[in-house]
Amino acid sequence: MEQLDLTVFDLSPLAMWLQDFSGVKKIFEQWKAEGVQDLKQYLLEDPERLQPCLATIRTTHINKSALRLYEAENLEEIIQSFSKLHFEKVSQFKVHFFVALWNKEANCTIPAVNYTCKGKQIDIQLRANVLPGNEDSWESLLLTTEDISDYQNARRFAESIFTYSPTPLWIKDYSKIKSLFAELRQNQISNLKQHLKDHPEFLQQCFNEIKFIDINQASLNLFAAKDKTDFLNNTPRIFSIHIHQSFAEQLLQLWEGNYYQQRECTYYSTDGQIIHVLEQFNIFPQNEHDWGVIQVALTDIRERKKLENHLKYLGKHDILTKLYNRTFYTEEISRLEENSIYPVSCIYLDINGLKTVNDTYGHDIGDQLLKRIGQILNQAIADTLYTVSRIGGDEFVILMPNAGSQNVQSMLDIIQNLLDQDNQRNQDLSISVAMGYSTTRNNETIEELLKRADQKMYKKKNEYYQLRMN
Repeated sequence: MEQLDLTVFDLSPLAMWLQDFSGVKKIFEQWKAEGVQDLKQYLLEDPERLQPCLATIRTTHINKSALRLYEAENLEEIIQSFSKLHFEKVSQFKVHFFVALWNKEANCTIPAVNYTCKGKQIDIQLRANVLPGNEDSWESLLLTTEDISDYQNARRFAESIFTYSPTPLWIKDYSKIKSLFAELRQNQISNLKQHLKDHPEFLQQCFNEIKFIDINQASLNLFAAKDKTDFLNNTPRIFSIHIHQSFAEQLLQLWEGNYYQQRECTYYSTDGQIIHVLEQFNIFPQNEHDWGVIQVALTDIRERKKLENHLKYLGKHDILTKLYNRTFYTEEISRLEENSIYPVSCIYLDINGLKTVNDTYGHDIGDQLLKRIGQILNQAIADTLYTVSRIGGDEFVILMPNAGSQNVQSMLDIIQNLLDQDNQRNQDLSISVAMGYSTTRNNETIEELLKRADQKMYKKKNEYYQLRMN
């Protein structure tokens, strides 16, 4: 190298090296002679095959910036400490660097971890070029080592926050969905909702184009996945509910330009458990143009859902009998009337003598009777669309949509049969019920239907007490 070039070389603010790679060149030629054609595959099978190459590299000159970076006084100190400077094991990055040399690429670049002569770890970006006139021998390569420690430390910090965050996090690539949307707009499609209705397969197509860039440990724990591979292999199961319940809504929001979204979603874990989460979806800044980096944060709301469902259950069920309560009963009447579901039949039931049982044996025994009748009625309507509600202390109503008089008679027989079986098991305290029933007549409201059934039930009840008195 000419003296002027050395002056520029020495004064460069970037750490620069001149190294002799002729020994590497000879090893490469030997490998080729031995039949090695794919160096990448050859080295990935055993990265330690690179060690002889590393041992042949000779440093002929370094500049002042390199001495400062590696905390050395002179070239001799660098040479003496050379093996320590590259303490890290042979990495895939180094493999790619030597593969680039093998393929005669103009610019070979890799990130690497080095150590200074005083033992300080530094992250570098290594670049290498064969100097003109040395293409056949590789006797002189110009290398630069840029200190990227701050960048790498920041990256590691961000990665550690992601990896060890207690919040389940996903990083996804939606760029292919962005392209699919662009194609739709080019084809004059302006209403995505209608397009999804006309072409439901487009929803699955979009889902198939999503790429998972990374998932953290909290996500693996939430979905009971052994590792990332296990999670990705189970995505059809994990997302089977989500695709139909929430994914379409997500796409519609993206179509309208809403890049931050929050909604409750449902997934499956790898072991088949239903998982309810609050999902926060956000396209990273600087990625709005291609949707290449999207973060999804999940909050496990299963306990909240359990509480909500329990409160919802309490709002419409009678705790003692496990039947529906009067609130549900009133709403169900309104639903049947609003939807004009006819014919409708009903059966009114009232326990005979419950007050006497309570007064004689106590309310605990009376409650046992109520629980027994609840079990009987629940069993009677199993596998039907009928509902049974406890509307008073000892009053119950079965509402039977799309049911005529024959259905009513069949249900009465089932109830009586179950009642007889229960009384056989509890002969010390049998249950007697009064039942009234009816089916809607032409132009009759459900309220009128219920009134007729109620009147029949009270007639039966009066007959029961008259018989007891005689």
